[in-house]
Amino acid sequence: MSEKLIQLRVEDSVKDKADEIFKAQGLTTQTAIKIFLTQVANTGQSPFDNLFSGK
Repeated sequence: MSEKLIQLRVEDSVKDKADEIFKAQGLTTQTAIKIFLTQVANTGQSPFDNLFSGK
């Protein structure tokens, strides 16, 4: 299986807070993002569905 690198910039305070939350759940931020993307790919649904469409 080949992989692609995703890079993003986020404010330090946001990253630090997210890191703390994920660590308490036994996850790294990288793993949490992988889980999120995998779930979207597997289900075809996003938590953002209809959020911006005005529905």
